[in-house]
Parts: sequence; structure tokens; C-alpha cells
Amino acid sequence: MSFRLLPRPRLGPLAALMRDVTHFVYPPLCIGCKSIREDADSEFCSTCAESLSTLAAQPACPRCAAPITEGAACPFCGGKGIYPFEKVVALGPFREPLRQLIHQMKYRHCWPLAESLADRMMGQPRVREVLDQIDLLIPTPLHWSRHVRRGYNQADSLACRLAKYRKGIAVVRPIVRLKNTPAQTTVNSAADRAANLRFAFGLVDGRRIRGKRVALVDDVMTTGATLKAAARALDDAGPASIHAIVLAIADPRRRDFQAV
Repeated sequence: MSFRLLPRPRLGPLAALMRDVTHFVYPPLCIGCKSIREDADSEFCSTCAESLSTLAAQPACPRCAAPITEGAACPFCGGKGIYPFEKVVALGPFREPLRQLIHQMKYRHCWPLAESLADRMMGQPRVREVLDQIDLLIPTPLHWSRHVRRGYNQADSLACRLAKYRKGIAVVRPIVRLKNTPAQTTVNSAADRAANLRFAFGLVDGRRIRGKRVALVDDVMTTGATLKAAARALDDAGPASIHAIVLAIADPRRRDFQAV
């Protein structure tokens, strides 16, 4: 499968001049740390861009996305992955500056960050490989009340941006959030997180995904409770396979993957 690089619009001479004048009066800021960007054509300053690249370059388990030592077996999933997903892939571990960028994206109405981070995900072979293996992207839904308060679903923005890179992939929304559960960040143990999401999702249109290879899209995976609950709802429709694509993978033990 081939991936199309999303081109930047070309500016005419007058538009380029106006841009340069505007940048002189109002220097362009990094969308991450808000410092002045050296490169007006980049969305991130050199420090944030380099830090994100370092996180993305971290070797990761090909099944569960946990950061591992190069060439070592995964001590977190033992190479078995996370049921029921064929693979889980992420831009990188939930560390700075990715942690702060995701926080801004979710809670400070910085929804365009979803598209910028999705663009960086496409620089990762592991993400492109999963997109080669699927037919449909499914954003993990928010409860309607939370969606209204926030004004957008960041997972939806991520999925729509990723779909633009590959012909043939569609974004579908076959499940809904039935329960407005407490945020997973407020629930500590893995068992409590799983209980919090029990029957949280419901299947509303299984025809589009029956027999299809699908990938759930979300921002952060910690214990996997949210994604597993969504996958259980999808499973009723009989998809051929389920993958997961997330921006960041977080250590459920809150040790930053430093010890098993």
C-alpha cells in the first residue's frame, strides 16, 4: 500500500510577503510549548520536535507497544500482546512533551494538535504497517454529554487525519458510549478500571465492520480497559481482526516502564 504525503498549500508571492510581515510582527509560536519557532514552516519548535522524535524512536513491543530495550523480549506482555488486539501501536511512551501535548489536546480545546500528532505518527513504520493491514478506522467514542462539553472527540480527529494518508481506509462509527463513566484517570487499579467500563459501549451498526479488519483509535492506553470494552462491543459484529492505534502508551503501575 502507498501513503500520500499531505502537501502544504503553496503561497503566491503576495501571500508569502504578507506571511513574512505577519511573522515579523507576531513571531510564530510552537503549538506545544508556545515558544517562538525558528522554522516558520514547522508547527513545533526544534526542542519539542526533537523530543517527540526521540520518543517515537524508542524501541517498542510490536504486540503491545510498551517501550523495550532494542532486541529484547517484551517483559510486559511476554510477546503475547493484549487480547483481543492483533497489534497495538503508539507514537511513543506517555512522557513529556507528548504527555503535555495530549493534555492540551483533550482539555484545553487544542484539537488541531490531534492532526499534527497524527502526521507525526505517519512517520512511524509500525503505524503504517498496521494501516496496511486494516480496512476501517474506528474512533473510540465519547459519551454524548462529554462530547458536547468538549466540542469534539480527539480520537475522531486522529482517525480522520490518519485516513487521509491511505486510499481505501474509511472512518466508521459503529459503536456509541452508553455510560458517562468517571474518567479513567480517576480510577486506580486495573480491576476497577475494567469494572468502570463494563457495558459502557454499545453496537449500533455492525454491518459496516462484519468480516472487516478494523483498528480502534484513541489517545492514551494505560491498562487497556477502555479499548478492550470498545472491542467487546465490536466483537458482536464479527470483524475479521481488531488492532489499536494510540498516541501514547502509559505504564499502568505508574513507574514509567522502569521495572517489571
